Amino acid sequence: MEPKIYEKEAMPIAGVSGSGDVTGEVWEAYVKLEKISPLANTIDKAGYEVRTYPGDKGPGEVHIGMSVRDRNVPAEYKMLALPASLYAKFELYPAGGYESSNEEMERWLSDNSEKYRQKYIGDKAYGIEVYDERFKGNNNPESVVPVLVPIEPVE
Repeated sequence: MEPKIYEKEAMPIAGVSGSGDVTGEVWEAYVKLEKISPLANTIDKAGYEVRTYPGDKGPGEVHIGMSVRDRNVPAEYKMLALPASLYAKFELYPAGGYESSNEEMERWLSDNSEKYRQKYIGDKAYGIEVYDERFKGNNNPESVVPVLVPIEPVE
């Protein structure tokens, strides 16, 4: 699996946050909030799932929401500001399991460690799953979820 490498501007994500071990519940909370208090300033129609990985210190956190133009959102939303970054974009096929691409992504990072290293937010690695028009449900074999892994050149 060879990812597409590209730059992306800073992304403010308005949504809901929670523990990474209850991702389904966090999605439910986000969907409920969006129905009660819809966002008016979204950039696109994609849903974003941002996962942070604290190493071996537990399940990490998940932030689910939408990319917005600015911080002018209802107070019920939590904002996560993702910095501008270079990304390696992989493709995940949910019907094969959400962990199905992890080994390939880790192998690519390892094989390219002389050129790139994974970028962190503070002391946490992170990745972004993008739920756009290619997502057709968890069990549909045609369903694709792009996964963005932030990287930076090794100097």
